[in-house]
Amino acid sequence: MTIQVLEIRFMKGNKATRGFADVLIGEITIKDFRIYQVNGKPTVRNPFSTYKDVDGTLKFRETISLPPNVKGEIDALIITEYFRRLKEQTHEQRPE
Repeated sequence: MTIQVLEIRFMKGNKATRGFADVLIGEITIKDFRIYQVNGKPTVRNPFSTYKDVDGTLKFRETISLPPNVKGEIDALIITEYFRRLKEQTHEQRPE
């Protein structure tokens, strides 16, 4: 099974969410993995939806569950690609 990061979308501002990633697994595209900054290092969270329960409390529910080995491989690929594209983006913005 081939896993490939199709796109990284960076977020602006000083928020915990640093970006979103779309991943191709075989012939299936999964959109909106979230890249967060937690305790100074990026981490990946599966795509999720939000809703309010009967008490009005905001809840989060993952829209996809992946086996731990696949999740680990996807997380590593997303983080690697995130840093590669961030470095590329930073390099392009520097004046020469």
